[in-house]
Amino acid sequence: MSRLLTAAGTLVDRIKINALSREIRDGRPMWIKRRRALVGPILACANRFFRAVGNPVQALAEPAAWQRWEVECFLALHGARFHAQPDGPRSVAAEEVPGVNLSQHLNAGTLTAAQLAAAGRELRRAHEWNCADFAGPWSHGDPHLGNFVHEAATDRARLIDFEVRHHVALSADERHADDLLVLLQDLLGRIAPAQWLPSAHAFLAGYDRAGIVARLREKLIAPRSADRLWWAVRTTYLAPAELAHRLAALRATL
Repeated sequence: MSRLLTAAGTLVDRIKINALSREIRDGRPMWIKRRRALVGPILACANRFFRAVGNPVQALAEPAAWQRWEVECFLALHGARFHAQPDGPRSVAAEEVPGVNLSQHLNAGTLTAAQLAAAGRELRRAHEWNCADFAGPWSHGDPHLGNFVHEAATDRARLIDFEVRHHVALSADERHADDLLVLLQDLLGRIAPAQWLPSAHAFLAGYDRAGIVARLREKLIAPRSADRLWWAVRTTYLAPAELAHRLAALRATL
């Protein structure tokens, strides 16, 4: 069973459910996401895998539900300046937000504490939106580094890509702590050891909600059950001993 789950986790991490293209429309740079044909069974498999490994989100398999969620989230967070709309029966068009995503910065060796603090501030702002689907505060579900775009001129980060949604039965605090964990998991497996604690602290200082950070601290324990398979995917297969060491170091400083 563990081998099957590991294979499923690798597949879920690598599948591309949308085709992405950039177009200029009415002078605006737009990113067009087109849901690929025949991805329904793949998304159903992904959701079964998420349940098996304790990932508290679901992929929105039905195209109309995904379109509504993607557009609604984008406009709620960025609609004062940027535009998004459904684009046919299986597509969404969202205006390009300025900047470079934090995953690209990490890969290039240009990720800074200030950028991570900006991501924390943006996530806190987003968590303040009262969303009808949750009947309370919103959460992203997958805020890894690639889903934050940082604009250097304004030191502003913006969230993008609203493909999944937390289970609505979860409390807002639980969902918000999980969002923090997702970014830290991405950072854990990809950043140099000496940069781990300063970078994590910069992000959490930007977020600046002590109650949610306290709940996050409870999650900073190396998993022992099927959850470890999803942690392995999320942390880019960081060696278990190093994973445990970095988690313990952060836990001790919170």
